[in-house]
Formats: sequence, C-alpha cells, structure tokens
Amino acid sequence: MRGSRRPESSRRPGTLQAVRFPVVVLTLVALTASLHAQPAPIRVAIECEGEERTKACPAFLLGFLDEHKVLKPSPRAGADVILFATATQVALIDRLQLRFVGRMAGAPAQLEISVDLDTRGTDDEQRAQLLPAFLRGIGLFVGARHPSAVETKLTTPATLAATAKEGSPLGVQIIVGGNGSHTGKFRSANGNLNLIGRYVERKRRALVGMFSTAGLNRQPPLVLEDGTVVDLDSERWLVRAGAEYVEVLTDHWSVGAGSFTNFEDDKGQHVYFNRSRAAIEWDLFKPDDPRGNRLGVFYALGWSTERYQVRNERGESFATYPVHAIEAFGSVRHDRISFGLSLESEAQLNHPGRRHSVTVSPFVEVKLGDRIDLAVSVSLTQRKLPGPDPAAIDPADFEQQSRLSFAEPLSISGSLNLNIHWDPSNGVRNDRIGSI
Repeated sequence: MRGSRRPESSRRPGTLQAVRFPVVVLTLVALTASLHAQPAPIRVAIECEGEERTKACPAFLLGFLDEHKVLKPSPRAGADVILFATATQVALIDRLQLRFVGRMAGAPAQLEISVDLDTRGTDDEQRAQLLPAFLRGIGLFVGARHPSAVETKLTTPATLAATAKEGSPLGVQIIVGGNGSHTGKFRSANGNLNLIGRYVERKRRALVGMFSTAGLNRQPPLVLEDGTVVDLDSERWLVRAGAEYVEVLTDHWSVGAGSFTNFEDDKGQHVYFNRSRAAIEWDLFKPDDPRGNRLGVFYALGWSTERYQVRNERGESFATYPVHAIEAFGSVRHDRISFGLSLESEAQLNHPGRRHSVTVSPFVEVKLGDRIDLAVSVSLTQRKLPGPDPAAIDPADFEQQSRLSFAEPLSISGSLNLNIHWDPSNGVRNDRIGSI
C-alpha cells in the first residue's frame, strides 16, 4: 500500500552487525598492540631545595636525564619518581641530599642518598662526584620497570667517610704576594702580607685585619754638574688595620659598619689616615648565590681624619671631614674562574669639589687548589684632592719627590696576589657589603 511504513521485521537484519563488527575488530587490535608495546621511560621530576654553590640542581641532574634514554624529564603531576635535591653548605663542599619519592610498583616509596660536591672543582669534576649517587638511587626505579637496563657493581672504597662535625664560624686568611728585580747596579723588591680573622654566620659577618705592603729600591746615585750627589735609594711601607661588621636584613638588603686606619713611612702622604663608615646595600641576587653571582649597589656615609707628612696647598697638616660614597658592582663565576667589575664614587660631603674620586676596578680570580687562590686586579681612579704645598717640599729629597703621585688626577694600578686561606667550617657564607 502506497505511503505505508515497512514493518520493523522487514528492515535488513545485517545492518547493525555490520556497524559493530569494525568497532570490535579495532578494539581487539588496540588491545593486542598495547600488550606488545614497549614499556615507557621512567618519568622523573626534579625539585631543588636549599642554596647550593654548584650547578648540580637542576642543570647537572637534568643533563643526566637527557643522557639516559630510559629516563625522561616530567612535570611533577605526571612523574613516576620525584627527586628532591637539598643542598647544605659545609666549608668548601656542598652536601647534597637526594631524596627519591616513587610511585611505581616494585620500587621503594622513598630513598635518600647523600653526596658531597667540591664547590671549587670544575663542572666535569662535580658531575663525576654526583653521577654515581644519582644512578645508585634512580637504578632501583629503573630496575622495577626495565630490569635489563640496570647493571650493579660493588667496589671497595679507598677511604671511609668521616663523621660530620659541627663547624666553627671562625676563620683565618693569609695573603702573600710580591715581585722584585736584580741587575748589576739596580735592585728592587716589593711585597705584601695580609692577616685576616673572620667570624661568619648566615645573618652576620665580622672581620678584623692587618694589611701591609713594603718595598725598597737600590740604584746608583745621581751626580749633578756642581758635584752634588743625589741619593736615589728609597724604602717605603704602609700598614692598614681595622675591623668591620655586616648584618643581613633580608634577601636583598644589608647594613654594615667599619673603621680602618693607615700608617705610612715618613716619605708617604699620611702619618695616619682613618676612615669610618656605615653602609646600606641592595643586591639583585640572594645572599651567597650558589653560582657566585652578584649584582648590586651600596651607599656609605662616614668620617675621615688625616694627619699629613707634608702640609697641603691649603696649609693643612691635619684635616677631618664627612664623606659619602656610592658603588655599583657585579661578578660572575664559571668553574674555578671569577670575573668582576666595580664602579665607585666617593666625595667629601660638605665640599665635594675639594675631595672626590671615581674608580673603575675589574678583577679576575682563579682557584688553584682547596686553600690557594690567585687574584689579578686593575684599578683606574680619576680624583681631585688638595696637593702638597710646594714650599714644604725639599727639592733635593729625591724619595720625597717620587712619592708625590698621590696628588695626580689619574691613577692606574694593578695587583697580583696569592691567597692562602682556612675557611670557617660551619658551612656558612656571607658575601654582603664587601667595600665598607
């Protein structure tokens, strides 16, 4: 009959089965493929804690993951293993606690391994110290999923680890340097010796020190046309002594105070010179950046007192006046080499046109060994200060004439020092306000 619906029983019976059959086949194929699929790599999330001085976390640890295809970096939410790396600073080493927290059947739920890294070593040396501890921990988790990917080998250690002891905040530093020359008629020698005592804690630092330089020069005298003999031999020395204290307020702000006094030989500029200042400093990096980087600025306010060997052009044999200074500084470190630069300006507070200076100081420091450093620095200073009174200078005194360079408007100097040190062993550093 036209227009009537066909009964349900009259529809093609194979239509529904035809639709279901491909779905069932695809499902079986997917299940079979999943049964024969290779197990996935171990997904590892790395969490850094503490303030280490090396690149161990995360740089070195991420490098280990990249070097082993059975491991894969992962966000914490989807990780099979979470590795917490916590650093504690102990003298010249970073003690790294590796805590593995697992979410895998057949592997431990938690494992802790401790390793000491030499902060004065190269990147390759530090990686070599860290890798065995990392593999010892992660191997238990890799073995749970990929047993054939783990090999185990036991060796006899050359030494046994010493029991850690509570360290002292006290330290002593000795810096020795010098140079000299010798010919038939000309001889010279110069040297410096610095003795420094330190007290260092994370929130405060104190220093007391003596810094000394000495030199001599021997050469034939100068004979003038009238027969006058001018002695050209000379000797010089300078001793600087004082103390300073620094308090860390926050991660970026610090305050401090210090006072130092210079004493010179009778041909130098001063009988004595004292400068006492208080300072406040802001730093971009947190205290004791683990990579040794610094970038900041500090302002100092204080007082200077001077007694001159020769009166100056203002007729002064003694002067006392307020001073202030501002300095910007920065430094970076790679392995055993540090590079840095500071820009400092200081002036007499009440008469800046009478006494002021601007100094640029680049430096390089190389760590030769555990307790020996080599430092090279250059300083360029543009300055203005009262020079000596010409009437007070003996024209026949060659040594006095040769020591008048302190009044020159431009000064360029360099230094080469060997630093021998015994650091505090309490595992604490404090790098704030280094130029009081």
